[in-house]
Order: sequence, then C-alpha cells, then structure tokens
Amino acid sequence: MKSLNAVSRQCNSRSAKAFNTASGFSTRARWRRLCTTILCLPLSLAINSTSFADNPSSQASSSGPGYFLHLSDVHLDTYSDTTTYGGDTGRALWADTQAKLGQVLMASPKPEFIVYTGDLPAHYHCPDNRCYLPPGAPRTDHNTNIATILNNMRSVADAAGVPLFYSPGNNDSLGGDYFSFTTDEGKPKTPIQLSPSQNNPYPALNTAASCGSAPCIVSNAHPQFGYYSVRPVAGLRIVALNSIILGHTYHSRDGTSQTEAGNQQMDWMESELLSAKNAGEKVWLIMHIPPGLDAYAVNSATCPTSPTASQAMWAHLPRQTGNQPVVQWLDRFISAVETYQPYISGVLYGHTHMDEVRRIYGSDNQTITAVALSAPGITPQHYNNPGFKVVSYDTASKEFLNAVTHYRTLSDKTWSTYDLQSTFGCTTGSTLFDCFKGQSLGNLNTDMDKVFTVMNGDAGYNTSCGIEVRPGQ
Repeated sequence: MKSLNAVSRQCNSRSAKAFNTASGFSTRARWRRLCTTILCLPLSLAINSTSFADNPSSQASSSGPGYFLHLSDVHLDTYSDTTTYGGDTGRALWADTQAKLGQVLMASPKPEFIVYTGDLPAHYHCPDNRCYLPPGAPRTDHNTNIATILNNMRSVADAAGVPLFYSPGNNDSLGGDYFSFTTDEGKPKTPIQLSPSQNNPYPALNTAASCGSAPCIVSNAHPQFGYYSVRPVAGLRIVALNSIILGHTYHSRDGTSQTEAGNQQMDWMESELLSAKNAGEKVWLIMHIPPGLDAYAVNSATCPTSPTASQAMWAHLPRQTGNQPVVQWLDRFISAVETYQPYISGVLYGHTHMDEVRRIYGSDNQTITAVALSAPGITPQHYNNPGFKVVSYDTASKEFLNAVTHYRTLSDKTWSTYDLQSTFGCTTGSTLFDCFKGQSLGNLNTDMDKVFTVMNGDAGYNTSCGIEVRPGQ
C-alpha cells in the first residue's frame, strides 16, 4: 500500500504554487511541432455496463438509461513523452488516453456527450509568489499545453459526433494558477480563445448557440467569467459553474473583484435553477473545485467543524461589513440545492484527481440533499492511476444510476474498469443518490477508500473529511 510522498505533493494543483519541475519551460521547437500531432484513434469497443432501475419515486424510462463521459484534470505536458507518478501527463499517456476515449465513445451503448470539469495544462514553476504568467515568453509553453488539449478534445468529440461541455479549472487561466478566466493584458485573453472556431466554439462544442432543439446553449450571458448553461438532451439543463471564482485562492486580472464576481455568479446560478424549474427541467451542476473541505489539507483524524481558509475548498466570502448580514457562498449554494432539490439530479466535479464522492447537506445539517461525483485525473500527479468515467443516468428522472471508471497503470497499457454500484454495495435498483444517502459515513468512507486513488493503494491520509459538505464550512 502506497502513501503519498510529501515532497512530491508540492505539485498539488490545489496550491497556488503548484509546479512540475520535470516539465519546466522548454523552448525546444521539435516539441512544439510534436504537441499538435497527438491523434485520436477511434476503435470499436463494448462497454461492460450494467443497467439499473430508477429510484422508487420515478419509474425508469422504457428506452433504458442514458450515458455520458466524464473527464477531468489531464494536465498535459506537451514537452515530455514520459509520465511518472507524482508528475503530469506526457504525450504517450495522453495519446493512449485519446485512443481509449475514442473507443468508449464509439461503443454501444454510446455516450451522448462529454463533460470536462477543468484543468487542461501541466503545472509550471511559479515565476513569482502569486504564480502570475505575464504575456510573452513565460506564458508561451503554458498556452501551448492548453491549445493542444483543447484541439485534441475537439477532435475526440468531432470524431464521435458528440457535444463536449467544458468548465474551467484553476490551472486553465492564461494568467496562471488560480487566476481569473479572462486576463487584462495580452492576447488572447481567455483559454478557449486558443482553440478558435467561428462555427463550433468552446465552451460547448457541437452545440447550438441558442436554444431550440437540444443540444443547445441556454445561457451564456457572462462569457468573460467562464460560466454558462446548456441543454444536452431534452428535459435536462447542465449549469456549468466557474468555481475558481469561489475558491479560497483567487487572483483577479479582469477588473472585477472576487467578491463581486462570486456574488454575480451565485445570482446567475439561482436564476438558472428557477428557470429550469419553470421549464420543467432537471439540473446537473458541474464545476471544477467542489464545495466542502479539502481532505488532504485537513490531514487529520478529526474533521474540523470550523475549518481554516486553506482547509476549505471555497472562500469564506463575502465577508460581513458593519451590521449588514451576509450569506457566504457555500451556505448560499447549500440553500439553493435544498430549495431546488426536486429538480437537481446530480453534481459533478474534478480538481482532487481522486475517485471520490461528496454528500451535500441541507441547512438543518441533517438532511442529505444531493450527491456529487468526481472524475479522477488523467494525470497521476497525486499518485493516483489515470482514469475517467462513463456515467449512466435514468432518462426520465436524470438521476445517476452508476459510474464505470476506466483506468490503467503507468506500467501496463491495459485499461481496466470498476463501477460504483459494486464498489459501494448498492442495493439492486437504487440510484447512486439513494445508495450514498443511506450509508453511514464510516461505511461510505471505507468503500470509497477502495478506489480513492483509482486502484493505486492507500491515500495516506483521512479521506473522510472531504465527503460531508455542511453549512459553515
């Protein structure tokens, strides 16, 4: 059983000083040419996935479940061919992953769309104490990594003929780690502008720019902030948040303060939930940084009830000024999920690189109102194995039914699978929400630890602190 190495965890993407010294900033022209040649090689491969009935409150659709692919945290280093545990994704691993994605997307049952929950490029050595990358040479390699993976994912989605929905990660800003989605100097100003397409632009590929028939964009009123909503299939709205704005570390380079940007995003999210309710749609909330605690930062046998700023995933904002009462973003999010619980069918996130689950509690701190699923990283930087998920959902209720994780080790190119229903011993016919809601924290944590590092041994710390998302964290 392997424990995490403290030195190697300097590369932790949750730190504003994250870097990968092995990749560095190379200027070798041949790697620049090679970085654009990684191809997707779609093949035909059947997915061994099990169908499950819906929860008792809603009968499963007679047409069977739907499927989508959930991918996150590739952290591509186009200047390295090799990949090591504790390092970022090199070209060879990424090429093999693209081939596997192509196989899965052409399999039967075919995933209908792709959700990518952030973090595109490799980590980098911080040039200053805020890790800011000014325009010009310091930003060049960072931009190359971002452009390569955006273009590669466009090819993967186009080859399969499916939409792709992207939400920003903390490493994705052109300004550097934990910077605003839009930067105020240099061109381009946002990461998605590195993969331009007039007819098929990011953040939602193969999706109509305005809504008629699905897939279509419902709202993209604030593109400078990177959040939007889409209708991937009839009856479902994906609300894609930019949770970097809400994070405990954030540097604004777009002229808008973190508090103002965060408040505006929360206003927009609540309006989207109300709009979806009025339209009779179910909702999935997707984001990069999840709400709750960072279990690795807590690193304690006892989970804190009043976490420090660094132990919480989201900032303790907005702050109270004078006697004016304020509701911090986490509590506002919890209240919104509670209010619209009949319409929220799932939450998806990335960032931790691990295969984990979270349970979101209501304002009473007793009632579980939603369950969140992560996608593990493709990068093995946190000593996890590379992996991604195919999630099945009921086409009527849009509740998650199961998730099959495809993974491989660095020494063996053979991809293997496991699924959450089996891992957590779910009752036949239950949704993942019902399965996870009904378990004790101890049992849920024990089962989660079986796959937390994507089958690469013990995490080496108390992972339970990240499971429960409660008011006041």
